[in-house]
Amino acid sequence: MKQLMALMLSLMLLLALTACGNTTTDNNKGDNDTSDNSQQDQVDGENDVTEPDVPEDVETPTDGDTAEDTEKEEETSPEEKPQTGNEETKPAAGLTLSSKDFTLFSAGSTYKLTVTGGEGDVVYTSSNEKVATVAKDGTVTAVAPGRADITVTRGDLKASCVVRCNWEEKEETKPEEKPSESTSVDLSAFYTDMTSKYSFGTLENFTGDVLESYYPGMSAVSTKQCLIMGTMMSMNNGEFCLVEVSDSKDVSTVKDIFQARIDGMINGGAWYPGPTEEWTNNSRVVSNGNYVMMVVNPDCDAIVDAFNALF
Repeated sequence: MKQLMALMLSLMLLLALTACGNTTTDNNKGDNDTSDNSQQDQVDGENDVTEPDVPEDVETPTDGDTAEDTEKEEETSPEEKPQTGNEETKPAAGLTLSSKDFTLFSAGSTYKLTVTGGEGDVVYTSSNEKVATVAKDGTVTAVAPGRADITVTRGDLKASCVVRCNWEEKEETKPEEKPSESTSVDLSAFYTDMTSKYSFGTLENFTGDVLESYYPGMSAVSTKQCLIMGTMMSMNNGEFCLVEVSDSKDVSTVKDIFQARIDGMINGGAWYPGPTEEWTNNSRVVSNGNYVMMVVNPDCDAIVDAFNALF
């Protein structure tokens, strides 16, 4: 019995000790929860940053814009922005001549220059008056074979072009050196031979009123043979003329008529750039005895050689 009572007391004591231990544990847990909450509140307080108040009249830069960009936009208005250098600029006004380079093929032949642009009086000068002279109205006259520069001045503006005087200086044939009366050259046969070897455009024989219209004065010259082959087409790329005069004194007259035809075509008669260049650079007037030839063709020099070989 005593043993049973002692066992019961021991059990009751054990239960009492167990109950006290649980109470202490719960109290400690409560203290820990309070400490954790205080620490969390402190961390949250440190992370919260109070944003400064922004005045209502100050604009906040949008995304992608910086305060520096905003200041630049306010300081530079559209009309005040610097030029980029890509703006178009108008070219300075200058003088323009009717030709930059032309050729004269006999002494005394002329070409009249015209000038546009600038203001005031126009002054023409020649770099070599022994080759070509120029008048106040711009008329250039060939003097001797060679090259000269024609300069045009108007106010502060200047322009220049080149004149080429291109022909062979030949001594006049003395009467005793002229072909004898028995010497005869068939000009029609020569024409046929040359046109078969070298390319010419459409040509027709000018006679009567047509001849006088295109070669004024030719009808009045007494000739033994007269073959004026020309074209009335606007695209005139060349002509071929062969004449035997009855009197040697008319040789110079025929040469002047032929040269006048060339000058007229160069100075606007040829109309188009291609034909004008053809008449300017590929025209020749030559004579041998009582025979005179004018040829306008890219192979003019070869044809001249063939003509001279006839005598």
